[in-house]
Amino acid sequence: MITMRFDFRDIFRSARLAFSFQRIWIQFVGLIAGYASYVLLTYVSLILSGKSFNYIWNEFRLIPCVVGIHLPWYGWVVYGIGIAILLFFWLISSMGVARATYMYLKGNTFYTWKEAMAFALKKKAGSVISTPIAIFCIAFFIGLGGVVVGLLGRIPYVGELGISIFSTVWFAASLFLVFVTLALGVSLLLTPAILATTDDDAFEGIFQSFSTLYGQPWRLIIYEVLVVLISIFGFGALSFFAKRAWNLMTTILIWGMGDKYAELSYAASALFQNLIYPAVNWSRSLLGEYSAYFFFTRDFIQLDLPIIMTISSWIFGLFLLLIGGFIVSYPLAIFNAGQCQIFLILKKKKDDENLLERKDKEEEEEEVEEEKEEKPEEKKPKKEEKKKSNKKKENKTK
Repeated sequence: MITMRFDFRDIFRSARLAFSFQRIWIQFVGLIAGYASYVLLTYVSLILSGKSFNYIWNEFRLIPCVVGIHLPWYGWVVYGIGIAILLFFWLISSMGVARATYMYLKGNTFYTWKEAMAFALKKKAGSVISTPIAIFCIAFFIGLGGVVVGLLGRIPYVGELGISIFSTVWFAASLFLVFVTLALGVSLLLTPAILATTDDDAFEGIFQSFSTLYGQPWRLIIYEVLVVLISIFGFGALSFFAKRAWNLMTTILIWGMGDKYAELSYAASALFQNLIYPAVNWSRSLLGEYSAYFFFTRDFIQLDLPIIMTISSWIFGLFLLLIGGFIVSYPLAIFNAGQCQIFLILKKKKDDENLLERKDKEEEEEEVEEEKEEKPEEKKPKKEEKKKSNKKKENKTK
């Protein structure tokens, strides 16, 4: 088991904990599944709204967005489904990363990514979804109650007096609604880590979201800001070294393959840049000339190449897209590994409980299964001893 200090210093370990093929892969799988669903349904919503595929492709490529675009109600419904699926896979992959991080902190280095994803997808998928939904329902019905009170206030004479007399009650209810709304935000951040470390149900997620917000608000805010800054720094560092690795690979292969590889690399870069061009514009607007240290140095244009080179450039470009997704997965993994540590720290602070020292349900089930597997092996020698004793008795009688 890794020793924790249970203060802000543990948060700085998030970048190292996330720098693991296991945790980045879990995050990458969730990112690909969720983002592919979002892109597909966003295209469908825009097409249903009267936009042509060529217009959407030329405008957005693989980063579609509906901001500033008028959609009919059914277009918003389809787009909302895409957002919901993206959020679902985000919560699942977040819990998978948190679970793998938790097991690593406990010293279980043989815990696989498949076990982490099975824990998140098969055992806790319902709980991780129902926790924020339940808190949202609480906020919704409180707000609905306020609307009903407002309608009752329309009653002549009695309505005005009732609203005035019970104004402190309405204010207290509104203040509680603000608290519930904040708890909803906390649940979206911490529920995957809560379930990953406690191996409990949605009720525990709801309780811990409110308890953490009420008991440790300032630590929660400071730790969240800190883990976001570490995630941004980690993303920048990995992007910088990935760019250096790409330049080194290009230089070495050009020495061996010559101009043919230069053309292939250029065409693949042009395709990759074309597919994510909105992200290129965002990077340049945020970082300016410093964007070249982490992203594309210049604009690429499509080359007229032979058919085999064109096919090869497409394959190369698609692999660049996957590599880019893997790099983006790293800061997300840092964030989720940080959420795991944040909850472990806050749980220790508010309840004086070290979750790393206890066995959860999954570990207890594994021990029971191991015992069941060992028992038949123990019974076999006993059966053999009985057979031997029976043979001895037969020999004596003879």
